[in-house]
This record gives sequence, C-alpha cells and structure tokens, in this order.
Amino acid sequence: MAAPGYPGEMDDDARDPAPGRSGTGRGLGFLLVAVSGVCFGLLPIFNRQAAALGLRLPTFLAVRFLVAGGALWLWLLLRGIRFALTPAQIAGFVGMGALYVVESGFYFASSRRIPVALTALLLYLYPAMVALWEVLAGRHRLAGRDLIALLASLLGTALAVGAPGRGTDVLGLVMGLATAFGYTAYILLGARLQKGVPSLVASAWIMSSAGLMYLILALGSHQWEPALALRAWKPLLGLAVVGTLLPIPLLLAGMARVGAARASVVSTLEPLAACLFGALFLREILLPWQWVGAALILGAVILLSVERRPDEPLAER
Repeated sequence: MAAPGYPGEMDDDARDPAPGRSGTGRGLGFLLVAVSGVCFGLLPIFNRQAAALGLRLPTFLAVRFLVAGGALWLWLLLRGIRFALTPAQIAGFVGMGALYVVESGFYFASSRRIPVALTALLLYLYPAMVALWEVLAGRHRLAGRDLIALLASLLGTALAVGAPGRGTDVLGLVMGLATAFGYTAYILLGARLQKGVPSLVASAWIMSSAGLMYLILALGSHQWEPALALRAWKPLLGLAVVGTLLPIPLLLAGMARVGAARASVVSTLEPLAACLFGALFLREILLPWQWVGAALILGAVILLSVERRPDEPLAER
C-alpha cells in the first residue's frame, strides 16, 4: 500500500469484461493484478530498511510521492495525455492528497512499530468499513452476506491483534486501525471525485499534492534530511519504483482484463505477501490464531467483492 501504496481509481474501461473476453486475456489480467499485490506487500519492508538507516517518515514519504508524482506527469506528457480539470476537481484532488498524507503516515508509522503483516491486515478492514458506511448512509441494504463479512472482519481483527499484554505496542495497533479508517474516507471521497477522470491523471495530482505536503511538513518540523535520503537510496528507489510506480499500470491493466470484482479478490495477495516478506526479511512470524484472523479478514474481503457491482471501482493501494 494501500499506502499503503498509491491513490487512484480505475478508468471507465476498466470494468468487468465482456463475456467474450478470451481466457488468455483473463489469465494475463489475473497475473498482472497478482504481481501488483506482491509489489504492494514489499512496501513495509522498504519502510523498515529506511528506518534502520535512520531516515524519518516526512523525508521518506516526501521523496516517495514527489518521485512517483513527477514520473507520472512525465509519462502523461510523453504520451500526450491531456485532461482539463475544473478548479473544483483540482481542489478535490488536493484534498484527497491531504487525506492520503494522513492515511499513509499512519500506515508507515504503524509498520515501524508492529509486525508488518499485522499492519497490512488491519488496512484490509477498509472494505468492511466502506460496506458499513453504505448501509448507515442508506445506500445499501444489509444483506446476510454483508453481515457475515462484517462479523468475520471484527472477529478476524480481534484474533489478529490478540489480547494486549506486556510488550504490546498499543499505539502501533491504533495507528494501524486509523489507517483503515483513513483509507475508507479516501475511497468514499475518491468514488465521487474521480468519475470521468483518467486514473493516471487523478493519481498524478494526488501524489504530487501529497509529496508537496510531506515536503512542507519535513521542512517545517526540521526533519528534511536530503543527505540521509541519499544514503538510503536503495529502499527509497524500491519504494518509489517497485512499491509505487510499477503496481499502477499493472493493476489498471489487470482490472481492464478481469474487472474490478475479480481483481479485488486477487489483490488480497497483498497482506499475504506482507506476511511472507515479514517472515523472510524481518523474521516476524504470525501466531496460529493470527493466521485464523487473517483468513477471516481476507474471507470477508472476498465475500464483499462477490457483491461488487460491475461498474464499481476498485481502490488502489
């Protein structure tokens, strides 16, 4: 990531494919979404590597978003993509950038304090939160499948977090939960603002806004560390390219082939990849009941995805 990894919604043509879509095209689509999810799973690993080098979050995330946003603007320029936005749309995307600053800050701060797999799992509560908001707002009736998914998310979270005790980083857990709340707000706002706007255009505005806000924050708090950022160039490059720029076209291309509903199921590889990478690189192993909690949370995501409308966008990390 999600911060999570990056913002954006799917283009108008990235909807559930027509029945005639070839099996080869669907297979490629599933592969592209899967690779995108694995890339997202590496985000907290790059974060931990940067933290080990002493790089603080404001500089870390300012560089990430500025590099990614600049690369997107360059891509749009080279492709000759022009899309005029109204002042209201621009203000809305800047607002989404501010939301993304808060959400991504919680995500990366949490993953520096608690196991990276747990942070990734807590983020994946957002589909249940979005569904609950739709019910409370009267835009969706609570069906049996919704209720099962919501209960599974709650039980899964309780199992994944476990009983707080000595050594439990409560602040890390709270920030992980705050990430899911922040991403839910981001998704709900983006669903309104990004209609009719190409995904890469929206992403370029949001990322650039977030990058500038982090730069201002870093300068204002005396945490702008360009010299240290140069020494931490490896995790920064991995974050900007592998964890941000590479998944954008992969996810969008995959969704165009298989549709948002199927892609949302495949994207659950992200927290599983975070679990695997946490074990391989950080020696963080989930306990048995935490694996059960993970299965319940991801099962809830799949249940909610089955009911996704063909034209409903899939959030990107």
